[in-house]
Amino acid sequence: MNKHNFRRWLARLTAIGMVAAGVVSCGGSNDPVVQPATLVLRGGKVMTMDAGGTIASAVAVRGRRIVAVGSDAAMAGYINDETKIVELDGRMLLPGFIDAHIHPVLGSERMNECSAGGETLKVDVIVQIALDCVAADPAPRDDKWIQVVNVNPATFVATANDLDAISTVRPVILIGIDGHTSWVNHKALALAGITAATPDPVGGQIERDAHGNPTGFLKDAAQGLVTALIPPLSFAERKALAQQAIELIRSKGITSVQDAWASEEAMDVYEALAKDGTLKMRVRATLASDVVDDEAEYKRLIALRARFANHDLIRANGVKIFSDGVIEYPTQTAAMIVPYYDGHGGATTNYGGRYFEQSVLNAYVARLDAEGFTVHTHSIGDYTTHAVLDALAYARGKNGVTDNRHQISHLQVVDPADFPRFAALGVAANMQLFWALPDVYTIDAVQPYMRPDRFELMYPAGSLLAAGAELVGGSDWPVDVFPDDPMPNTPLSASAIALTRVNEFEPQYAGLVLNAKERVTLKDMLAAYTINAARALRLDTEVGSIEVGKLADFVVLDQDITAITPMELLAVQVHYTIFDGEVVYDNTAAPMAAPAALRSVALEQPASVKRTRAARRSHDFCGDATHRHQVATAPSARPVGQTLASAGGR
Repeated sequence: MNKHNFRRWLARLTAIGMVAAGVVSCGGSNDPVVQPATLVLRGGKVMTMDAGGTIASAVAVRGRRIVAVGSDAAMAGYINDETKIVELDGRMLLPGFIDAHIHPVLGSERMNECSAGGETLKVDVIVQIALDCVAADPAPRDDKWIQVVNVNPATFVATANDLDAISTVRPVILIGIDGHTSWVNHKALALAGITAATPDPVGGQIERDAHGNPTGFLKDAAQGLVTALIPPLSFAERKALAQQAIELIRSKGITSVQDAWASEEAMDVYEALAKDGTLKMRVRATLASDVVDDEAEYKRLIALRARFANHDLIRANGVKIFSDGVIEYPTQTAAMIVPYYDGHGGATTNYGGRYFEQSVLNAYVARLDAEGFTVHTHSIGDYTTHAVLDALAYARGKNGVTDNRHQISHLQVVDPADFPRFAALGVAANMQLFWALPDVYTIDAVQPYMRPDRFELMYPAGSLLAAGAELVGGSDWPVDVFPDDPMPNTPLSASAIALTRVNEFEPQYAGLVLNAKERVTLKDMLAAYTINAARALRLDTEVGSIEVGKLADFVVLDQDITAITPMELLAVQVHYTIFDGEVVYDNTAAPMAAPAALRSVALEQPASVKRTRAARRSHDFCGDATHRHQVATAPSARPVGQTLASAGGR
């Protein structure tokens, strides 16, 4: 190679490197020539969430991909007359949020049902809500189920006798907002054939009175004995409701989700939305499955994964297992190492649910690991977390070290001996820290029923991080619903709680902190909902950080969230959600009201009973896959054209 050609070769390599780094100089004729960007966002604070913690002010996008990250001046060479420009005006740009534990399709099925709003209510109020809904039904029939969804189960007690006040002719079901609890009337019990002789199903419990008769309270898998009888929605109805749910999720700045209990029917819905071009969301499904060492089940999961192996937006390479229930009184089906207390300081013999044999769990997890699936496990109690870690250790001993990125979700109580095992086994801590505050679920429905040293382990995010675990964030939507906010549990509101562990919105909990030593930082939480979640979804080479070559999934917030107090995060607005370089949600034309975010609200008074607190719900929604429930319609994204450049948005 002669000297002249060598200089050309060197100049070409330098130009390629500058473009790849997002650095463009426009000072002279020897500047590298770059292709114009289709979208440039500039003039803001860009938290890239890359390994070096880079902060920039502008980003250029061509089509679906990021082509430059750097200063405003560095973007000048990427702009021509066709480039759409978003003037950030000091606002914050982050990678699109990733919700790593959510139920979009199942959650959407709460639409159009009578709702209790997730509030703490007595049974007489719930009865009146149901009666009001029955009175408003334009097409009542004697065989039509009466359903009330979003019932707050913490300290809630109801029997079939209570629900007979709604109807003795029609079947009645109250469905807990947690997905683990339901209450039915005698008509529903009769239709399901549930009697004193009916055994508890695997993974569930039928509550019985002193004579062994069913009371009407069904826990975990026992709900399926009744919900299987409720006529399902049509596919067209499910698809339409799912589209509304996706729009709601997008409005929170979320661009990728991990469906944490995906049935084959849910996969059909996602596929139909993608074919219509309306999905505009990356979906990683963890397929619904029972803990059963069965060849037919493995083949079913493998076939379903293969169906989406080459899909652009949908993947099905994870499996969700449901290992215990919930910890709150009176349900108490979370599996504990130490038995529950009786509420007055006395020990009981109740250790919670025991829904699997360890040998079967070991074989099942090891086979899924060998087949390359991510195992995503629901675990509330310390007993199940320990057992699942044992199963993952067994799998590692059998299969060697894999890169399947297994996760344990919720982790309400974890034994300290298990903290370091997360890092040692490469298991992500998938947590819902919006729940980590003093409220009816932790103070009223858990603290009196748990030994004090175990209560101090509630939502141990700080301890898990200190032990080297990777923290991943998720909402478990639709578990949390407020009367004026259908999705209050967002990356921002969860961060506010995780940083403070306080409840400033309900006076009865003022001054209380839920285990202050378990607080984490804003940096921890942003990573949990971006790059850490991307790793958990096996998408970190494509999303999760703002880097050249990655997909252009962003969220634009109305302000720099590093410059405000933790509780001010509750008022931060999502201005734009950008997916694949396209603005799919725009809140700048008519900004929404500040989110409800745990504040108390006063509602209309059914039957002259005033309801004053907007309770939130905790725990996994995947307890029963046949629920149909309610959520409000999300605001639709406004189509954006060339006028985008003029939108100041403040």
